Amino acid sequence: MGRKHTISEVYPVSAQVLWDDILDPNALAESMQGSLTYSGLPKEPVFEGQRIVVSLKRWGWFPMGRWTMDVVRRDDDRRILESCEFGGLVRKYQHRLEVEPLNDGEARYTDYLDLDAGIFTDLMFPTFVSMYEKRHQQRRKRLLASERG
Repeated sequence: MGRKHTISEVYPVSAQVLWDDILDPNALAESMQGSLTYSGLPKEPVFEGQRIVVSLKRWGWFPMGRWTMDVVRRDDDRRILESCEFGGLVRKYQHRLEVEPLNDGEARYTDYLDLDAGIFTDLMFPTFVSMYEKRHQQRRKRLLASERG
């Protein structure tokens, strides 16, 4: 049985700047530094129908096996990205993210997480939530630094 969680953060950048960053696999890797290391991420922005298979390491050294991400929806007009993912103990992980413009210089980024790792779901779920919270912090810090030049 899966568990769901929603995380929403306001970013002090335009919705388009935030959306472009989200679509960039390199930005994902930078936003996860210290938590997860990806080997095999594409160089180009993600696209609908894409299957991405990577090797994961926790803390940059602990191998966690392969992780598969299927991009099931990319809606640039509404700034919605959805993926269905799995790997290791995770049977199915559905992730939907949305970027909503608040004004010219602010946007809300919302993650909808749905994790099914069977009997390990309750054990793994807090780690998933914590990684997303940290990812938001690192993404915000990086985007602010680039906005300042």
